[in-house]
Parts: sequence; C-alpha cells; structure tokens
Amino acid sequence: MSKTPIEDYEAIVEVISKYVDGLIAGKKEIMQPVFHKDATMYGYNSNGFLGGSIQNLWDFVDEAGAAPNMKSRIDVLDVEGTIASARISLENDAYGESYTDYHQLLKVDGEWKVIGKLFHLHG
Repeated sequence: MSKTPIEDYEAIVEVISKYVDGLIAGKKEIMQPVFHKDATMYGYNSNGFLGGSIQNLWDFVDEAGAAPNMKSRIDVLDVEGTIASARISLENDAYGESYTDYHQLLKVDGEWKVIGKLFHLHG
C-alpha cells in the first residue's frame, strides 16, 4: 500500500480553490480549466432538480454574477491513486444561499480535473 503524496492533496485544494475563486469573482473563465470538458453536475437548487452537463454551472455563474461575501471551506475527503473526492462548504453565494458540494476528481495527464459535481442547497 502506498501513501498519497502531500503534493496531491495540495494540488486538489488548488483546483477546488479556482472553482471557489470563480464563484466569488462571478467569472466562469477562472474555474473552467479545472473541470474536465465532459464533467457533469447534479443536485437541487431553489428551482428544484438540476442535472446534466457542466454547462449548467457556466450558465449559473453568468446569471448570478459575483459573490464577494461568500465564505468557503475545502475538505479533501479521500485520494486513491488517480481518483479523489472533496467536500466544499459554501456560505452566502451570489443569491445569499448556502450549499455543500461534493466534487469527484480524476488525475488526467498528471493534472487533477473535476469530473463530477454533486450539490445540496441548505434550506
């Protein structure tokens, strides 16, 4: 059994941080490079169920704009070889809502990419 290098944890936090930075700035261009081109997202928001292509996230960021007062916490839950899971707690997004995200990551050509996003809106 091999130990996961600390640099993998740091790289995952860096990837997720770019996602958070994009939400805060309201600029999808900041976060797009850390998502796999075929990434998906599923969950519930204030309009109900939302699922499918990561294009849904780009549309959300375009519509919502910046979230300058958003707070976040990133927890890397597990890393095993080329796969990883992270939990992101978000408070006070562009609409004043709070979410918990679970991102599944895959190491592609030596780089960590978000392959899937699950999210839950806190009532």
